Amino acid sequence: MRHMRHRHRITVAIATVLAAVVLSPGQASAAPTARHRSAITPAAAAYLKLATTLAHVVANEFHIPASVTAGQSILESSWGQSRLAVNDHNFFGFKCTSAGPGPMAVGCHDYPATECTPLCHPVSSLFRVYDSTWASFRDYGRVLSTSKNYTGALPLAHDPNAYVTEVAKKYATDPNYAAKVIRIMQDNNLYQLDK
Repeated sequence: MRHMRHRHRITVAIATVLAAVVLSPGQASAAPTARHRSAITPAAAAYLKLATTLAHVVANEFHIPASVTAGQSILESSWGQSRLAVNDHNFFGFKCTSAGPGPMAVGCHDYPATECTPLCHPVSSLFRVYDSTWASFRDYGRVLSTSKNYTGALPLAHDPNAYVTEVAKKYATDPNYAAKVIRIMQDNNLYQLDK
């Protein structure tokens, strides 16, 4: 019964945040960092609020540093403004596998992407489609906490930089991926989310 009440409180908190945050697809596709906070667009500020709230829920359920969750979602979704985020609620760039969209996504959508193997080149990929922002964040937590690709990161949860560096080895083909996420975490003081 206690577990049900806790789940209900989380669901209500998420619904409240989602109802308060409306991201318009016509707004800027990226936002400046905290060093230029006065220049952050309203859409970026709203996304930062949403991402940090959901990152705390992911941290509680899946034991992933909230700073990493928020940082990756900011990078992957261009502050919630990418076509993939706006159209398909995919805030982490998760692709469909040969088995389909996975247990939490509702379908797949074809988008152009870039792969670095090692030279970077354009490709077309099938990305997961979610029915809500929360489903995307929850799938992120599920994948990072259960996939053998990320087991090396699990013991590093106390060190967000080391955690994302380990995750990046399998998460992205961009050799600078971890550095980009770390820069977002630093510039926006996301480490405070882990306290």
